[in-house]
Amino acid sequence: MLFHVSLPNSLILGVEVDPKANGQECLDKICEQLDIIEVDYFGLMYKGSKSENLWLNLRNRIDDQLSGPPPHQLQIKVKFFVKPHYILQESTRHLFYLQVKQELHNHVLTVEDENKALNMIALIAQAEFGDQNHNFYQLNKYKDVFKGLCEFTADNVHKVFECHTGLCGTTAANAEYKLLQEASELDNYGMETHIARNGNYEEIEIGVGPTGFFVHNLAHHTTQMVAYPLIQMATYMDKSVVLKIYDTDGEPKNTMGFRLVSKKAANALYRSVTEMHSFFRCDTVRNDVSTQFSRDLKGTLASLFNENTDLGKKYVFDIRRTCREAYDHARRKLHTNSQMASTNNTVEERSPLQVHTVNNELQLNTHTKLEEIEMLKSKLQCIEEGFTCLVCRDNSIQTALCPCGHVICCQSCAEQLTECPMCRSQIDKIQRVFIPGIQGTDSQRIDIACAVTSSET
Repeated sequence: MLFHVSLPNSLILGVEVDPKANGQECLDKICEQLDIIEVDYFGLMYKGSKSENLWLNLRNRIDDQLSGPPPHQLQIKVKFFVKPHYILQESTRHLFYLQVKQELHNHVLTVEDENKALNMIALIAQAEFGDQNHNFYQLNKYKDVFKGLCEFTADNVHKVFECHTGLCGTTAANAEYKLLQEASELDNYGMETHIARNGNYEEIEIGVGPTGFFVHNLAHHTTQMVAYPLIQMATYMDKSVVLKIYDTDGEPKNTMGFRLVSKKAANALYRSVTEMHSFFRCDTVRNDVSTQFSRDLKGTLASLFNENTDLGKKYVFDIRRTCREAYDHARRKLHTNSQMASTNNTVEERSPLQVHTVNNELQLNTHTKLEEIEMLKSKLQCIEEGFTCLVCRDNSIQTALCPCGHVICCQSCAEQLTECPMCRSQIDKIQRVFIPGIQGTDSQRIDIACAVTSSET
């Protein structure tokens, strides 16, 4: 089954997996292409039938979750936004940066402080364009960077220009890291948004983040924050999600009910609250979270005869590790990979059989390079002949014959011609032209390279 997986920068990767495979296999293949080991921070998102954003459950079969003919469209996105100093790989940090930049431009991440926004624009400009070199092209590109962050005015452009100039010498990777540091200080950093309706049928926006969830009433412009320790229980049924809340004294306070656009959207909100809490607030994933599942009709009938059957089993959550466990797992994996690379290098140095094999490969490669050099020399000779006057075969081509336009001879020969040797048309005038020729130094370089390669052999 073919998947087109889009990155936050609109780059699309093609991935092919078995239709019966689970989502984790697809994510692992994508991260392998991107050279990412810290897989636990990411997920695969797709659009539901009502255009709702849904996370692919990585523990369940893909063909049970997606409908329609392949290729299926997926997005790789950051699911758990950890602080930048927890990120170990530069490739992981770059994907975080791409999504943060996208969310800033799309107003998903909002920056209230104008000075902070201008500084973030300068960091994006440094990461994208490098050092400020007073180039008019860079100034024009500022308009794209301003999108979603700040008003594009002459005064703001001047401030960004000064900030960008002050970042001279900062590498793209360092600029990306600094942008993530700035973004991680925002209130809605790592917030996953869901649109629902409350008990009064008013439209609300629910933001699920690392510390808790926020309920923003779009009609009354009010916001209520509920920290994870105050949540007694979360349940969902059909299109509804119900949360039982404690008060600050630990007593049951009230029940919050939300109705979403579809059953899958309700399941997505239920998963989001549970998995965010498990990832950021727990030391390990609890057994009641990792083992929670449902069955389809066929699986339910089969379970009547065999309670332990996996037929029709669909896991509710796909979280495997908490924040601390994901960080430790990535560190161990990177350490193991570095040790394996070091061991392989040692074995190559100490094994006589491998040394003999490498020497044979070097000799074969050297012979192949010599053949390639000879082929390049013959091609170069043909090119040089193509720039030689077709009349005297001595000087280089220097003129164009008018009006036919043929460029075939040198200045000396052209002055003696009355007709074009190619088309026999009368020559009205001769136009001097400059053709960048192939100089002798290039041939000499090839000869020198050939001599060096021969001496190495």
